[in-house]
Amino acid sequence: MLEYYYIHFDVNTYVDNCTQNIKRVYTKLDKYLENPTEENIHHMRTSLRRLQATYQSSPKQIRKKKKSKEFASIGKRLFKINSNIRDIDIILEKLAKEGKMPEQQLEHYENPLVQNRENQLEQARTIALGLREIVVPNLYDKNKTDKNFEGNSIKRLAKVSRKLKNGIETRIPIVMGDDSKITELHELRKDSKKLRYLIELVINKDEDNTSKGNTNDDTNVLIDNNNHKILEHLEIIQGMLGDIHDYDIALDYLRQHQASNNPLITNTITNIMKVRKVKFNDFVNYGKSTRTLVVNGGL
Repeated sequence: MLEYYYIHFDVNTYVDNCTQNIKRVYTKLDKYLENPTEENIHHMRTSLRRLQATYQSSPKQIRKKKKSKEFASIGKRLFKINSNIRDIDIILEKLAKEGKMPEQQLEHYENPLVQNRENQLEQARTIALGLREIVVPNLYDKNKTDKNFEGNSIKRLAKVSRKLKNGIETRIPIVMGDDSKITELHELRKDSKKLRYLIELVINKDEDNTSKGNTNDDTNVLIDNNNHKILEHLEIIQGMLGDIHDYDIALDYLRQHQASNNPLITNTITNIMKVRKVKFNDFVNYGKSTRTLVVNGGL
């Protein structure tokens, strides 16, 4: 179910994207600390995902630098706690909408969830303030990107992308025929998302798709218009798997907090499971309609 394409590695594009990903974190931090709305939480999490892709795909000489390592580590902590906050928002939304939980019953779940959210947000603010205080030096200087840097970057990117590809390739046949493989679906979603952000590092997303012609060498380099199709495709997969995961979060919470034989809770679970089934079938049908479920950034 996989087809593989090769994406040309341009060291200047890679350096520009890595630098921009670090700058973006600081920009989103300011907005997040000023007003942690759902939208700003979303943008903060996305910028931190890109930061992780930047750090994990960088050559060892960058990953070993103290400030770089510290920035990535604290960023990972902030991402995790903001994910917990988002999960609470998802649970409340699914209970009320797809779950069709009666208002009186919803209040029983809503109060502790809202309190938990406030506590998590307070912790997240402390972590975010600490992250903003870290000054990361200019790690990706174009004037210092010699052949050694370029070669190490290619090797690292290839290693990380190969690991992601293997994980995706292993899980796809498992999940396509069994919607109960929740852990595998979750891991497939994460790997697909990581692969998307990894590929974003090595292509110029803003350039004109037709700015370059076809390349007919032995490496079968993908031309620019296909680069954008790859990202569009991965975004579709990521969105579908993300929707399924949101329902799984709500169902897991309900099952952990379900009162014995409470018909209202049972009905809510049934309602959510019905919608989840539709979403899963959409994913399976999409997978069957295309052989390019995943694309490898083969460098």
